Amino acid sequence: MIIDFENGYEPEAPGPRKKVKGPLALSMLIVIGALYLQNTFAANISLGGSSAVEFGQGVQIAAACSGQNTLTLTPKSGFVNASGNGAYYLSSIVVSGVPSSCQGVDFNISAYDSTTSTALPIFNTSKIVATIWNDGGTFKVGSGSSGMTITSGSGTFTITFATPVALASAVSRISLQSTSHAAYSCALDGICAVGETGTGGGTVFYVSTNYFSAPGAACDPNCRYLEVAKSGWRGAGAGNVNDNGSAGQLSSTQAVLPAQDFGTPSASQVGTYRGSAEKNNWFIGQGFINTKLIAEISGNTSSNSLAVKAREFAPTGYSSTVGQWFIPSFNELNELCKYANGQTTGTSSRQCMGNTPFNSYGTFTSEGFGGQINYFTSSVSGSAGAVQVAIMYFGNGETNMGAGFLNDFRGYRPIRVF
Repeated sequence: MIIDFENGYEPEAPGPRKKVKGPLALSMLIVIGALYLQNTFAANISLGGSSAVEFGQGVQIAAACSGQNTLTLTPKSGFVNASGNGAYYLSSIVVSGVPSSCQGVDFNISAYDSTTSTALPIFNTSKIVATIWNDGGTFKVGSGSSGMTITSGSGTFTITFATPVALASAVSRISLQSTSHAAYSCALDGICAVGETGTGGGTVFYVSTNYFSAPGAACDPNCRYLEVAKSGWRGAGAGNVNDNGSAGQLSSTQAVLPAQDFGTPSASQVGTYRGSAEKNNWFIGQGFINTKLIAEISGNTSSNSLAVKAREFAPTGYSSTVGQWFIPSFNELNELCKYANGQTTGTSSRQCMGNTPFNSYGTFTSEGFGGQINYFTSSVSGSAGAVQVAIMYFGNGETNMGAGFLNDFRGYRPIRVF
């Protein structure tokens, strides 16, 4: 049970509340700093120096988007009764006075103790950033912030944590940052979940519990996530327009990808599905180097090459990721197939099973994946001159080996590892 101070419900014999003295909520010390974080300017508020926050007292602050206007931030505590051993937690925060100049931005709120610069978990067990999107004056839960609710008003919003984590007695500082909504990613707090926007502007569809290697990629050997290009990655149009290939995208002069270029995968990368030793270019983490090698094969280097097109892709606003996108390996595509079908990802030994409604002709998911489309992988096998590539039918997870890429209208969607 959560009891708000502001509603007048307090437990019996509460401890004395520390009085606030001085201007601007008396002894509150406001420290407004400009912090550079993904083009973000932040206003850090230190309340009471090393003392705990005086909950229920508003303090005026400035945000990068607000100009000469000041916002008022009011933290609120609530009593959580846990088997007779309850405690007060940072349960909600009110922000008011938000001007129209802040429309379209994300507000990111974190809390800190009095001794360290590491943000405290505040909700959902480990989330340290609460993100609020100002969508044209209507405040909404931002990416990665499920587990909290928002009450939106005119120039004001209240966030309430379903399960607050930070003890009120531990909270000494609260920071509010305003950042471009398009620039946000789950990497802001270092914890990404399936469905969130990744560091490259795609959608996270695979999360590994342990780090894995991805030879040649920027994150190697400490990679944890796979993200996929969002629907419309090739411009306006339905999923079949964006994902389907076109004839002659790769040359027929393909060669077998050399096994020694792929290293030894960990158990979490291999699984048991299509994970035999002779197919070591099929593993989680192998798509980047697969695609790079295919793009460099003589005859496959033209701008028409599927591999080259994938490597040249970058979402709008993420031009720095050019060269990091690639065609998924077999096991990576198996995870993407599961994501497209609404199945749980993260265990490479489980095969994509497909989804009957999704399998209907002309049916596409909200993210543009087509159930009737065979998607390319970058995993190949065979001998020189007789190379075959693995493909997967998203309607039911069926897999086959195709006779190369030449003159083929099968689909592809770039992914990225980080």
